[in-house]
Amino acid sequence: MTLIEHEKGTVVKEVPKHQLTAQEAVESIKHISKNIRDYSLRMRETMKTLRESGAIPELAEAIREASFAVRDTAKDINEAARDLKKSGVVSDTASAAEETLKSAQDTLQTVKETANDAGKASPHTTEAVRGGIDKAKKETGQVAEKVMEAAKRQVRA
Repeated sequence: MTLIEHEKGTVVKEVPKHQLTAQEAVESIKHISKNIRDYSLRMRETMKTLRESGAIPELAEAIREASFAVRDTAKDINEAARDLKKSGVVSDTASAAEETLKSAQDTLQTVKETANDAGKASPHTTEAVRGGIDKAKKETGQVAEKVMEAAKRQVRA
């Protein structure tokens, strides 16, 4: 099957594929030639309209300004990153977060040991101490997560 297309690209009809007669070949070439002339005229008219409207220089100027803005922004980001690196803020923040996490883990271990000792010495208060441990554990974990998230944001900044 061969598709015959309208000038706007829509299929007009399907015809069985066969050898073209001389007359069909001539008609097909004429149709193709007409389409070429029509599209050439449209392109000329479009370019003329674009030139007359000033849209091309305006677009070029907008692209130029945007490229300058991107360049300047990249330079600013690079400078800020170098300043952060030089000042040690990121590594200091990460170290502080690491120390805070270690301290929180040590505190949790001490609280656990205290709870075990208290449970042996006074079995009736064990439940109260366990509740305190659970609360301390939860809050320590939340604080540690917040500190680590803050450090990660600092590193990304």
